[in-house]
Amino acid sequence: MRHIFQIICFIVTLSTLTLTVSFGQLAHQIRIQLRNIKAGDLSLHSLDHDSAIVRVNDKNGHALTRLEEDDFIVTRDGDTATIISCVKNTSVELHDLAITFILDNSASMFHSYDSLTKYMDEYLDSLPSGYVANAITFDNTERRRTYDGTNREQLFIAASEFTSSPQRLKEFWHSYDTIRTNLTPLYESMLRGLYRIIQRRKTGDSLRREVMIVVTDGADNVTSASIDQLAELMKAIPVTLFAINFNTEPNNRLFWLAKKTHGDYYAAGELRELQIILRDLRRDIPYSYKLVFSFHFRGAAGRR
Repeated sequence: MRHIFQIICFIVTLSTLTLTVSFGQLAHQIRIQLRNIKAGDLSLHSLDHDSAIVRVNDKNGHALTRLEEDDFIVTRDGDTATIISCVKNTSVELHDLAITFILDNSASMFHSYDSLTKYMDEYLDSLPSGYVANAITFDNTERRRTYDGTNREQLFIAASEFTSSPQRLKEFWHSYDTIRTNLTPLYESMLRGLYRIIQRRKTGDSLRREVMIVVTDGADNVTSASIDQLAELMKAIPVTLFAINFNTEPNNRLFWLAKKTHGDYYAAGELRELQIILRDLRRDIPYSYKLVFSFHFRGAAGRR
């Protein structure tokens, strides 16, 4: 399995980002930092000579939503910029995001899956454009050649494949409104989702933040993939996991795995709670700050 990890990863130094911007013959580095580096992890959406769009998440992958100008420091060659404005935004296009949805459609989800897919429609309808996403669920028939087999007959992993089309994703998970399996190959589905992420990144689409959202009402009861294998691969890519356990006893393994990836775990006792959790995640993921800043002009004599 070691060869799997030989992938091109976009490495972001958490809490500090740098970009080289050329001015004539000189190259100056603009650095954006959090004043309190313990406050969260900062990632860059875009940057130019006088503005930037950044995202800041806590240790559980949730957006920090109450930051102001004083919480950021912008520097270039030792000079500190004056931050003119800090505007919060949840509608910036998500060209820096890829989402893998894992939806449990096992027999025990028969009376809940229709509601889940409606909530997922709502999730996509309110999400800014620019992202790519892959939806994965279970099937008892190999309906497409792209479906993955498992170690059981008549049990397959079905995937939409990565797309930027919300309509294609909706059509995929609604096509499973009446299809159920008696088994829950949850870990295998997550593993296959990670393999698809690796393949997409190898084609050059490797600069996106990778998020996996799993909705299940039970533990894996069939596949040989281990939770440790998933944790190792998620760390190598890396992927942030948000796991939602619906209407069953808390799943300590999913809890452990979500925390291991700097994501989060939820337990939803009823459909209304499940809908609220998905709405909260939708607000979290695109949350960003637009910083507008200005460096003091030093002149020819004052340039370092």
